[in-house]
Amino acid sequence: MTGTPNGDAPSILNSSYNFKAEVEIPQGGAEGMIVTQGGRFGGYGFYVLKGKPVFLYNFVDLQRVRWEGSDTLSSGKHTVEFDFKYDGLGFGTLAFNNVSGIGRGGTGVLKVDGKEVARQTMEHSIPLIMQWDENFDIGADTLTGVNDADYQPPFRFTGKLNKLTLTIDRPKLTPEDVKKLTQAQRNNRASE
Repeated sequence: MTGTPNGDAPSILNSSYNFKAEVEIPQGGAEGMIVTQGGRFGGYGFYVLKGKPVFLYNFVDLQRVRWEGSDTLSSGKHTVEFDFKYDGLGFGTLAFNNVSGIGRGGTGVLKVDGKEVARQTMEHSIPLIMQWDENFDIGADTLTGVNDADYQPPFRFTGKLNKLTLTIDRPKLTPEDVKKLTQAQRNNRASE
């Protein structure tokens, strides 16, 4: 499934999320894109490169944060997973004329068959919109790549992708968060 416009794609922005891919690696190995959104100027890609799973987050072409497994995936069935825990309050802060909840970082964990293989934090994430002229693609990358040093599109996945699950957990403001944001909004109005 390739070529889904960003406006029709699921948004992971300002949220915790989990990608879980059930793949089959043939004898001799595999590589290629599992799922990607965005491209050279911002987005993410979850792929297999030279037999190893990689999740790469391209922060508007200023920084690329990379999680990579150290071992090559053996032939057979595997579950590769990327789990990201967002540190911010999310889009809800915008209702209070406050941008503090968007564009925050978080911690990402790459797993193979349930075992953690890479973990790191990133300081920032894309706050409002993925690169608009790119697509959401599964199994290949139809436009520009998120990292030209790793691959060139279409970078079709040469294994078998049996199932891809995306779970998004959007932050919800607590009553305490609402109270703080309301007070900050009042303070801003009083200082104008």
